[in-house]
Amino acid sequence: MDIKNIDVYVDGADRVSIENFIKSGTTSNVTVKRSVDFFADQKANTHENLVMFITGHGGLAGLDAAPPITPHVLLTSIKSSPQLQRAIVYLGQCYAGIFNYIGAGSKPLVNGANDPQVIFIGATNLHESLSHPTSETLVTGPQNWPANLFLLFVFKWFLNPVDVDGDGKHTVIDSYKFAGAISNLANKQVKVNAFPQTHDLQKKWESAKDAHDHNATPTTLANLEAAFTLYQKHLELMYVHQECWILNAIPSQQIER
Repeated sequence: MDIKNIDVYVDGADRVSIENFIKSGTTSNVTVKRSVDFFADQKANTHENLVMFITGHGGLAGLDAAPPITPHVLLTSIKSSPQLQRAIVYLGQCYAGIFNYIGAGSKPLVNGANDPQVIFIGATNLHESLSHPTSETLVTGPQNWPANLFLLFVFKWFLNPVDVDGDGKHTVIDSYKFAGAISNLANKQVKVNAFPQTHDLQKKWESAKDAHDHNATPTTLANLEAAFTLYQKHLELMYVHQECWILNAIPSQQIER
C-alpha cells in the first residue's frame, strides 16, 4: 500500500512525543493529524474504500475527544465521503458496543446519491477493552507496550491471513473470527495465570487494613491505599468480560483482503 494513502490521527498535547512514537514504526514521512482533521478530510476524500483502526479511550459518550465523537457523528462523516463505496472500521476502545446497532448498511437514495456500506467491528461490547503487555520488533527495535489484543490479532491476520470459514477466500469476516477467537483464548490464559495471585493480594490488603485499624498513621494509610489499589486492579482483570461483535456482517463476507 502506498504510504500517501495512509493517514494517522492522534490527539494529545505533546505532539513531539506522539510523532517520535509513530517514527518508531515506520521510516516513511507520516504527518500525524488530530481527530478533528479526519472530518475535514472525509469531505474531500476521493477514495472508494476506507479501512480504519481506532484505539484509545471510549465510554457512553463515544470516542474520547474534545468534543467526544459519537456514533452518529462518525458514521455521518464516513457516509459523507463523496466517492466512498465501502468502509471497514475496527474499534478497539472501551465500550465499543456504543457504536453497534446503527444504520451502517447501504440504503437507496434519491437523485443517484451514494450511500456506502460501512462495517463496524468492535473488540468489545459494553465493557472495558482488555489490553495486555506485548513486544513487537519495530523500526527502532523491540518495543513493549500494553496492546489491545483484538486489534493486535487483527493486524497479525492481515500479515498472515487465515481462511477461517473455509470458503477459499480471505475476507473481512475471517479477520473478525480469527481475532475474536485468538484474543479470547489469550485473555482466558491471562486470567488463569493471574488467579493464583488473588489470595496473596487479598491477604496483603487485609494485613494493611488491620495495621491501619490498630495504629492509623500516614504511612499505614499509604500502605493500605496501595494494597487496595493492587487488589482492586487485579479483581477488575479477573472479572471484566470482553466479547467482540460485528455490524453489517453480510458485506464483510465478500470483501477480500
